[in-house]
Amino acid sequence: MGFLNLAKAEVQEPNLSFGAFSKRAQTLAVRFGAAIGLKTGELAFAPEISSTLATITLAGRASETITRNRGKPHRVVPIASLNHEVWIWTGYRENWLKQGSEQNFRFVDAGFTLHIGRIGELSKPQFLRSEWVGRRSRAFVELAGHPHWQLDILESARASPPPPIRFGGPVEQQAILEFAAGGAVEPSELLLGLTVENMHLASAALWWQSSGAKVAHVPVSVEELDRWILGCITYLRQEANRCKIAT
Repeated sequence: MGFLNLAKAEVQEPNLSFGAFSKRAQTLAVRFGAAIGLKTGELAFAPEISSTLATITLAGRASETITRNRGKPHRVVPIASLNHEVWIWTGYRENWLKQGSEQNFRFVDAGFTLHIGRIGELSKPQFLRSEWVGRRSRAFVELAGHPHWQLDILESARASPPPPIRFGGPVEQQAILEFAAGGAVEPSELLLGLTVENMHLASAALWWQSSGAKVAHVPVSVEELDRWILGCITYLRQEANRCKIAT
């Protein structure tokens, strides 16, 4: 994670004091939990604060620690049931920074991840991200969409171990696989190899209002950031409940 030094720049951006950061973590957790149907105590935000950096991540009784595609393991909570044992889960993380003579922490970035998996299992493959980066993040690029969606499902599929070979299967299927290995790449292999996770899919591009509408936006207040967080998790839960496991 990279930071840009904006300590001397006059920019409007979300900022919080040490005390306000901790208090917001408590109040936002209550609102976040209510948005996904969890009671107080089932979901919490765990703040980690140093002299220059501050982060919040998910915690609480309903959360579980899992590995993710990029970065350290983090905690997730269930938001939608697919059947009696498989759920869609979400993780959330924020980063804030204090530079130079600044008294308050300033917003750097925030992001959700979506995963699928069973209760109690460490492996819950990641398939989607929703992120918002501010100007203090080196990931901020004017031509990329901010906030944005990123699809991680193919990256997770490529990282998954291949299914075990089942002896006694149809000879015809084996012949097809052998031909694909030495000849033209099969369409399914093309799809799996596509690095779609590199695409930033803008979620705030008003192209119908203006053909030159900007796609890179930054939050200018904590209130704006919190509205995005709660609106995003509410929408993610709504859409997650549309999902099924195809058979």
